Amino acid sequence: MLVALLMGLTYVPQIVGAEGVRLARAGSETAGAALPKPAAWQPSRGRECRNRGRYKRFCAGPRRVAAPRGAAGRLGQQLGLGSRKAASQLLLGSPDPEWVAHAPPAAAPGLAWPVDEGKFWRGFGNVRRGPKRKQGHKGIDVGATESSPIRAVQSGIVAYADNELTGYGNVLMVIHADGSVALYAHCKAIFVFAGQTVERGQIVALVGHTGIARGTHLHFEYRRRGRPRDPLPLFTEPPQSAFAAIPHRRRNRAESPARSPRSQVAAKSAAATSRSSHVATQ
Repeated sequence: MLVALLMGLTYVPQIVGAEGVRLARAGSETAGAALPKPAAWQPSRGRECRNRGRYKRFCAGPRRVAAPRGAAGRLGQQLGLGSRKAASQLLLGSPDPEWVAHAPPAAAPGLAWPVDEGKFWRGFGNVRRGPKRKQGHKGIDVGATESSPIRAVQSGIVAYADNELTGYGNVLMVIHADGSVALYAHCKAIFVFAGQTVERGQIVALVGHTGIARGTHLHFEYRRRGRPRDPLPLFTEPPQSAFAAIPHRRRNRAESPARSPRSQVAAKSAAATSRSSHVATQ
């Protein structure tokens, strides 16, 4: 079913100019940060809301993604990036070696925290309750104010930036030099396009709630060979505020985490220490 949903529309690039703008958000540490907003966006198809089924009233749009341009846009088209077919391959298997070869080297070990003021909402794996308790969570959720900047967790090449993948809304996929893939979902807007290289820490998108999202947040996935992996132990310096007490928020019981953020982080740290000790004794 997933493959059927992912296959379909033809990708048609548009060549446009670009300009720099500044974010002015009161009370934010990132206020005044330059955002690479394009002069034009890919055509919007409206809110694209579901009108029936379990997830009716959830909307894939508005589509708000940068249009490809220049040499980077032509490279993306040449490599076959930016299409549903490319996205499907990254969700189900490994990226093409040619795609990986065009990714810049890692700027530093591990991953950078993606949202400066984001709060850790939900972890990886079997953390759901209620009717969805047997459905594993393929990434982590980072809650933040709408329009908060999203930063690239590692340097890489953009493989997909659009809203054609069911449930993800405006979603960005970046391939890293080691073949891993970062996925940023439910974005309000995405400032980069397929074929473009991004640097670790670069602002690439804004937090939103497009797709099947209850509340404004970033859904982040980290994949190797198509398989989602827990990214939490890979973050090198997540801000302490990200794991502070989370104020009460209304949510569906099925969306409640099985454990608190602090307990999940402690468990991950203990597991990492245990593995290190085991390797040292061999």
